[in-house]
Amino acid sequence: MRSRGRLLGVLLLVAVGIFIAWRVGWNAEPTSVTTVAGPPPLASASGAAVPAAPPRRPTRRYYFARTESHCEVYSVDGEQATASTEFPCPDALLPGERMRIAGKTCMRETFDPERREPVVCPDALTNLEKSDIARDHPPK
Repeated sequence: MRSRGRLLGVLLLVAVGIFIAWRVGWNAEPTSVTTVAGPPPLASASGAAVPAAPPRRPTRRYYFARTESHCEVYSVDGEQATASTEFPCPDALLPGERMRIAGKTCMRETFDPERREPVVCPDALTNLEKSDIARDHPPK
């Protein structure tokens, strides 16, 4: 009796599997549930799929630079630089060096390759970026 029950269970399981495979289709395209999240590729006029353009990097860069006499914070967008604002100089920044925001950290830019490394961003630099973002994207 037990073997007959197991046989029926296995046959039922196989039948359900065949039914699911038939409903989905062996050659069907994956559904949105099984694909990586993101928008579908765009279609051209001919109907062929055109890959979406990759996201652009921001063109505006933010710098905290040290000159011989003082430190300044400014941003550069393409070829246009904003007016600089003077701030107290951190001890870790030597004359001629500058820090640039790079993602969620800052990079020290210098002529000495041994000193090129990620550093903690000064508040003056991150505050300039935040104020520019708030100005460019006001709350609705």
